[in-house]
Amino acid sequence: MKRFIFQFVSLLIVITVNVSCDYVQNVKDPNAEQIKGNRKVFVEDYTGHKCGNCPAAADTLKYLEKKYPGQVIPLAIHAGFFSAVSPTYPTDLRNSIGNAYDSQFGISAAGNPNGLVNRGGFGSGGFIKAYTSWEGEIAQMLSRAAKFEIKIKNTFVASGNNLNTSVTVRSLSNNAGIYKLVVLLSEDSIIAEQLDYRLPSGSQIISNYEFNHVLRDAINSTWGDAIFNSGAVANDSIVKSYNNYTINAGYNPNKCHVIAYIYDADSSSPTYYEVLQVEEADVK
Repeated sequence: MKRFIFQFVSLLIVITVNVSCDYVQNVKDPNAEQIKGNRKVFVEDYTGHKCGNCPAAADTLKYLEKKYPGQVIPLAIHAGFFSAVSPTYPTDLRNSIGNAYDSQFGISAAGNPNGLVNRGGFGSGGFIKAYTSWEGEIAQMLSRAAKFEIKIKNTFVASGNNLNTSVTVRSLSNNAGIYKLVVLLSEDSIIAEQLDYRLPSGSQIISNYEFNHVLRDAINSTWGDAIFNSGAVANDSIVKSYNNYTINAGYNPNKCHVIAYIYDADSSSPTYYEVLQVEEADVK
């Protein structure tokens, strides 16, 4: 009897060990899944209120935000001829930051609506992306593992309309090169005039069009701060704090967002200017 019990217990131990080993072997690496899932894509929509084809691009961006929830970070940049003000289009959504981007990347010179997806391919013929190609470009970018992680913490002080923002950047792998961090302010739900060629002739000017994701300002600077000057090893982390930034009194803090992105700042790199990670957080 004792011999039987001993054999039975031994058999249970063997079965248990085998099952446990199979379970461990089949478990996926949670860190690998998390890193890939953290990848987000920065889509810059270069636009203007006098661009009759631009509302179609904005609608495409809305669709892509819904298709990839939390993974697409949009920014609408009003620059160039189609964003100039006039008696019919008096609301000025331009600023020096958007003008600098437009000039550097030659977007409005190529015509609107056009945009950039993570600024991939700078210097190549396919750098500027028509809005009809954004979906495919986003899918391709999301298939790549994330190299960095960004976290944003905002504190808004209503009495002075001041914003304190802290941005933490962590390297998820060993990354050689030079990297910079740009921190921007955007605003949603701006009501103004917009031309829309999809409407019947004679009623193509929309007086109460809603503009979203509008670039308002750079919280640090147009081209950002250096954060990793000689590469970064996995888990290297840097915190950048920007305190007492005053939000323009004409902006609605309830509709404003902080956008932070890290990009390849090495001019000799084949991925120069490419955005490697981006994040967004509400001001309030």
